[in-house]
Amino acid sequence: MVDLGDAARRRVKGYSVGMRQRLGLAVALLGDPELLILDEPANGLDPKGVRWLGEFLRRLASEGRTVLISSHVLAEVAQTVDRVLIISRGRLMLSSSLAELTARAGGAVRVRSGDPQRLTAALHSKDLQVTTGTDHALLVNGASSERVGDIAFAAGVPVHELVTDGGSLEEIFLQLTTEVVA
Repeated sequence: MVDLGDAARRRVKGYSVGMRQRLGLAVALLGDPELLILDEPANGLDPKGVRWLGEFLRRLASEGRTVLISSHVLAEVAQTVDRVLIISRGRLMLSSSLAELTARAGGAVRVRSGDPQRLTAALHSKDLQVTTGTDHALLVNGASSERVGDIAFAAGVPVHELVTDGGSLEEIFLQLTTEVVA
């Protein structure tokens, strides 16, 4: 299950850090638990291993298991989880789906078009706030990517890029856990 079959005859002391992480995961799964609690499970994994771990944990969750991950590497967590709990100083600061959390954090829809002026006019006609990013993409606040795409389509404006650009998990974590010093 954890892709250590080729290393089965090797001594554990010869395992890399990533292989030891996989071995620890295998040990945790021996009892076929319904709840799996992992602390920094991606530590020591290369990028391929991090991707494997995310897919593996999602598969476990799809089987009906609960997988709880504690990590300080929030970018990796954001690629894996469906729900986020932020705990600071022993207190639960937030419990939310990842999608709701990033949307609430002041995210915008990033859209690029061959005709940005016409697209801006169409979005303004729907009372949406539009700003131009440093790379000439439009940033739309107060709308989903679906709504922005529908408005562009109705206006006959071609869209080359359409992405929800939410706040990063790191930014959200810092907003919730940083004390204001007076």
